Amino acid sequence: MMNSAQNPRLYSIKRVKLLFLFLAILFAVFSFAASGQEKQSDPAAWGSNHVGKPLPEYVHGDECLFCHRNDIGQTWQKNAHGVTIRQREDAPVLGSLLAGQPALKPFAAEVEYFMGSRHRVRFLKKEGYGRFAILSIQAAITDGKVEKLIDGEKPAWDKEKFAARCAGCHATAVDAKTKEFAAFGLDCYTCHGDVNLEHTNDTSMIWLSKKKKDDSRAITSICAQCHLRGSASRSSSLPYPNNFVAGDNLFQDLQVDWSKADDESLNAGDRHIFRNVRDVVLYGKQTTCLNCHSVHGNSSLKHRRLLRDATCADCHQAEGPLKNLKPYTVRSPLCEY
Repeated sequence: MMNSAQNPRLYSIKRVKLLFLFLAILFAVFSFAASGQEKQSDPAAWGSNHVGKPLPEYVHGDECLFCHRNDIGQTWQKNAHGVTIRQREDAPVLGSLLAGQPALKPFAAEVEYFMGSRHRVRFLKKEGYGRFAILSIQAAITDGKVEKLIDGEKPAWDKEKFAARCAGCHATAVDAKTKEFAAFGLDCYTCHGDVNLEHTNDTSMIWLSKKKKDDSRAITSICAQCHLRGSASRSSSLPYPNNFVAGDNLFQDLQVDWSKADDESLNAGDRHIFRNVRDVVLYGKQTTCLNCHSVHGNSSLKHRRLLRDATCADCHQAEGPLKNLKPYTVRSPLCEY
């Protein structure tokens, strides 16, 4: 009986079978590897935006507080989002900084507003409608006291910096063409959008309400408009989005460097935000900022109740109690600290 080596036809058939077997194994290996990689979606593929459109005539916070005066109004001026900018008369503690610093004395009478409070304080004055001039001096704060003054050698008022860098996250309804804002600080419109007055009968009509906080991409867009620092508008090149309205797809206008999500040189706080936003808008995950943070409650109690997750390791030690945080300092070239 002839073996395959002696029968060319049998030998060819075996070669073909081996080739198919090899290709099948190769296909399985690549399929397994691909299944282990998360499929990316196009972050700009859903929703719409208001880029270049007129600013809506939104409902102002004073009107909102008519109904929400007891649950939100009493605490908003102590909320981190509510005090991004404060008038001098509403911040006597910060006002005392001016009296105790000789370098600030020549400008003390002109300062009308303060920006920041926990680690840095900046000094502002009006510069026409919807515009601020910002003083070059910064006050570094530790335990409510001035640790040092920064850039205090030749203090001067800058008429352009606030509009070009700060307005998008420290003012409401900024016109990208003129860089003028409709209101200083963050009004309800910033996070809740153009509110339909019928929401009193149906709270699902307002973003971030208990009945409308499940759209992870839209919710993430709302938070990321300010917290995704280091990104820029495609249409205006400003470091904040062009006429973003809650419910819009932020990423149709905002250009984001997603590699920052894995950049170990970035401070842990900002890296964590990039990672969470990336996981939602690129990989379809459902965990948003609201899963951990209560904005009106100014609380992260829900965050402390979460089970361990890979993203926890950005800020927390891998082992031991979750309250054990990795030491890191929040830094931002955009915010100049």
